[in-house]
Amino acid sequence: MSGTLAPPTDLLIVGAGPAGLYAAFYAALRGLSVRILEARPEPGGQLAALYPDRRVYDVPASPAAYAAEVVERLLRQLEPFGIDLRLGEVARTLEQGGAGWQVGTDAAQYPAGAVILAAGMGALLPRASSRPGAQTDWPPLLSPSKPESAWVTGGVPQATRAALDLAATGTRVTLSHRRALFRGTPRQLARLEAHRQAGRVVVHAPAPPDLNVQTDAVWHLNGYLTDLTPLLGWPLGWQGEYVPADVSGQTRLPGVYVAGDLSLAGGDFKLIALAFAQAAITANHAAHHVRPDLKVRPGHSSDRRLPEGQA
Repeated sequence: MSGTLAPPTDLLIVGAGPAGLYAAFYAALRGLSVRILEARPEPGGQLAALYPDRRVYDVPASPAAYAAEVVERLLRQLEPFGIDLRLGEVARTLEQGGAGWQVGTDAAQYPAGAVILAAGMGALLPRASSRPGAQTDWPPLLSPSKPESAWVTGGVPQATRAALDLAATGTRVTLSHRRALFRGTPRQLARLEAHRQAGRVVVHAPAPPDLNVQTDAVWHLNGYLTDLTPLLGWPLGWQGEYVPADVSGQTRLPGVYVAGDLSLAGGDFKLIALAFAQAAITANHAAHHVRPDLKVRPGHSSDRRLPEGQA
């Protein structure tokens, strides 16, 4: 672990999926400083990585929204609060320190008064590629220099998105997949077809097994694997893949909470609506834990004056 010590925050959240993002909103609404650690190069968790192109029907007051749209709205809700979002960092260690806890990644140590574990099924890490030099995730953690030509291979939503993003910069793109179809929203697929007809994207689908394209850069996008390994050493009394907690979401460690798919309270009931509810409960209890002057019950948001831009 890195010895770099980051400035402390009131709350640190592990995971920027729906539970983590909504917990961050509620904690920030209560006046807490919040930092989020996310293993992927973008927020959104499973919604962004696994099915951004699919409709989600059980988000309250948001019927039939694409998963990527749900993520966009959660992020828009956070905009006024100055959340410190650290992308591409896997939480690995948890130690008691100072007035609370310290979570370590390969990049730094992050002290906080309280921690909410909202890591879903674990860190979503891209599948390895057998192609030498191929990059395996989109968007890249660091913005790549604009290649003159690029080959994107894979049928996951990120492949379609990568081809569109690269083509928008003027890169000559080859997009291939062993099957005939690509995944994406209707709008994305329509844009892809327009690029194909204009000659900005060359499509091979289904692609022959021996297809070889000479380009400046290669992305082999083949989905994600979940990895709970970095968290399993945390002394939380794990029961399989779940962390037990009390009704407040607090684990056996005072000031360490759990919400979403990792919580034993939900069990196999892995619903986004439940994740939102648990996030709100844990965030308000964490707020009281860090600042006892704050009541657990937040009151009605309609009685608050939100930061500028949220009126």
